[in-house]
Amino acid sequence: MEKARVFFPMIGKLACALFFAASAAIADPASPRLVSLSPNLTELVYSMGLEAHLVGRSSACDEPPAAKALPVAGDFGRPNIEQVQRLKPDALLVTDLEKPGLVQQMQTVGIEVKVLPCESWNSLIGAAQEIAQLCHAPEAGTNWIGRMNARRAALETKVEACFQDRRRPRVYVEIWGDPVTTAGGATFMNDMIRLAGGQNIGAELKQQYPHVSAEWIIQQNPELIVLAWMKSGSPSLAGIARRPGWSGLQAIKENQLIADINPDFLLRSGPRMILGAEALAERFMAWAEKTSLTH
Repeated sequence: MEKARVFFPMIGKLACALFFAASAAIADPASPRLVSLSPNLTELVYSMGLEAHLVGRSSACDEPPAAKALPVAGDFGRPNIEQVQRLKPDALLVTDLEKPGLVQQMQTVGIEVKVLPCESWNSLIGAAQEIAQLCHAPEAGTNWIGRMNARRAALETKVEACFQDRRRPRVYVEIWGDPVTTAGGATFMNDMIRLAGGQNIGAELKQQYPHVSAEWIIQQNPELIVLAWMKSGSPSLAGIARRPGWSGLQAIKENQLIADINPDFLLRSGPRMILGAEALAERFMAWAEKTSLTH
C-alpha cells in the first residue's frame, strides 16, 4: 500500500508533464504557425528568413521554389477552410479575401487573420514589421527593412542624378490586355514608376486598377509603354502596335515598348518589387539619355 501511495503521485506528475509537453508542441506561442494565401507575402516571409513558421500556402504561391513543398490550403484569397484547419495555423496571412465574411469565419474557429494589403512601398514595409512581430523576430524585420531601404536609397540617388537635367518620360503601364487595365495613383505600381524615374499617365485616376479606353491612352500619348503582364518573347507583342489608333502614339513610333521584365517583378508587391523598380529605371534612364542626345 505504501508503494502504491508513492507510485500513483509519480504517475500523476508524469501525466501532467506529458500533457504540458504535448500542448507546447501543438501551440508554441514563441513559434507561431502561419499559412500564407498571397504569393507576395509568402515571398516576403522567405526573404526575411522566417520560412520555418510557414506550414501552408495558396496554389498561387510558387516563389521561391522551396515554397512549393508546403501543403496547399486554398487559392489566392480563397482559403479551403477544412484544409486550413488541418494545418492548425495560429494566423492566416492574406492581402485580400474574395469574400469578406471569411475573416469572421476564420476567427470563429480560432485562427487569426492578418490582412496585409501591400499597395505601396510603405505598406510593404509595414507588412514586414507585422510579420516580424507575429513571429517574435523583431531583428529579422529590422534587418530586412534596412536592406530594402538601403537598396531603394541607392536607386533614388542614381535616378536623381540621371534626371537632374533631363525630362522624365510619360509612362503608360498595362496591367492586363483584355480588358485593357492600367494602374492608378494609389498603387504600388505607381510607386515603382515614380521611383524608377517615370511619370505614370494614370496617376490621377481614382480607381486603383481601372479599365481604360483606347481613346484615353491616345489622348495621353505616352512616350514609354510598360506591358507588365507580358512575358519576354510573347507573340502578343506584335499585335500591340496594330491596336486601332495606336500607330500614332509616340511610344509606338519610337519603338519604346517594355515587355521583357519578369511580370512577377512588376505585379507582385513583395520583396522583388525592388527588382522591378531597378529594371524599369534602367529602361527609363536609357530613354532619357537617348532623348537628350536627339533633341
